[in-house]
Parts: sequence; C-alpha cells; structure tokens
Amino acid sequence: MRLLMMHIYRPLMKWMQVKGRTDMKIVAVIPARYGSSRFPGKPLADIAGKTMIERIYGQVANCPHIDDVLVATDNREIFDAAKGFGAHSVMTSPDCPSGSDRVAEAVSGMDVDGVVNIQGDQVILDKVALMELVDQLRQGCPMVTIATAMPGDEMNDPNSVKVVIGINGFALYFSRSPIPYVRNPGHSSLLKHIGIYGFSRETLYNYTNLEPSPLEKTESLEQLRALESGIPIKVIVAHGEFFEINTPQDRERLLKTWQD
Repeated sequence: MRLLMMHIYRPLMKWMQVKGRTDMKIVAVIPARYGSSRFPGKPLADIAGKTMIERIYGQVANCPHIDDVLVATDNREIFDAAKGFGAHSVMTSPDCPSGSDRVAEAVSGMDVDGVVNIQGDQVILDKVALMELVDQLRQGCPMVTIATAMPGDEMNDPNSVKVVIGINGFALYFSRSPIPYVRNPGHSSLLKHIGIYGFSRETLYNYTNLEPSPLEKTESLEQLRALESGIPIKVIVAHGEFFEINTPQDRERLLKTWQD
C-alpha cells in the first residue's frame, strides 16, 4: 500500500515542478457500452441522421489540441459502426468495472502522455472547455475535469452530480446531494459536474489500480476514489453548452430543441 501511494503522489510532485510541455501526445477515448440499463444500445441511437457515437466522435476529432480519438467498446456492432465512419475503434473487455477502466485498457500499450475520457453520451460539449482541460494536462496537472453552472431544476436531482471547488480551482468534494448548503446566498457558485476527465498516463494507471474507496461506494461516484487517495483534481469551469443523453426521453428533448 505504501508503495502504491508513492506512485500516486509522484504525478503531483511532477506537476508542481513542470511548467508545461507542448510535445505531449494527448489521446481522447470515448467509452461506448451497449448495455445501458436506462437506454440499451444508445451509442447507436439516431440523432438527426447520425448515430450518437458518430456525433460525439466528430466534435472531439475537431478539437485541435487532441492528437488522436479512440472509440472503446465491448460490442461488435458499435465497433463496426465506428469503423464505418472512420473512427479508430478498439474492442475492450465487457467486464470493465468503470469507464475509466475501459479507457485505461484501450490505451494500454500506446505511446501517450495524457488521456481524456469523453463520456459516450455527451452529444453536445463545449470545445473551449475541452481545450482548456487539455492545456492543463500539458501544464503537468495529473487529473482534470469540467464543471458548469448548476441549472436550478437539477439541484435536488441525484443524477446531477455537484462539485465544490477551492479558491485554487481544485475539487474539494463531489456529491449527488446539493452542495454547498446555501445558508447565506451570494458567496459561492453552484456547480454541476460534467463527466469528462483528463489524466496523465501515470495517474490513469495508478487510479484504476486502486481499490474502490468508501466514499466512492457510498455515493457511487468513481472520482471520489481519486480525492480519497490524495490525487488532486483541477476543475475547469465552462461557460459553453453541454447535453448528455441518458434516456430515450433525453434524446426526444434534444431533437425537439433542434427542430424548434
């Protein structure tokens, strides 16, 4: 355990010493599972003439700060569909316990310095925030994620994850509960966590080799494993648009918005 913790803290020490590298190879991975409980097969769902996975891939592939984009899946139909629109597609184990584990498996053996985990249902994303996340990786930050202003109607929704950050821009805690408790309004922004993560290569492998932590299991939020283990998570506060599809109703709502 002591040896493992030394490996965890090593990326933090490097980040404190490194001013920034422009020669880092950054790869984005889109984990795409077929077996969603709320929307089975959703990566292949039609979104105005294109599959969901193709729409996400197209946005990420157009980000100039990312060197390569992979689709990581456990399903042959998704694999073939991704190959069909020209994506670099990788088959991964159906037994991966989380998206981060699937991402780690997808890039194992590749020569990369940083890895970005893009959720396979994030059909609209703020590319400016994504570029800022990549810039933080190039500056040597071990782990980075994104947040945006919390919509008022989602504050009490446990499916909408909240994050509080310190004055230094690093995450203090993530929760499904409303945080912070607003006793005195006007002092702190309420933030919604967007499930996009950037990792240094070393941090990704150290993180996925850790056992699930007590708070992670309590809230069912894998990013808490990082915080409990002392891995700092930089948070980019985005100002652009995000839209995530978790259910068929989300898809219908998005299509109606586009028609209007």
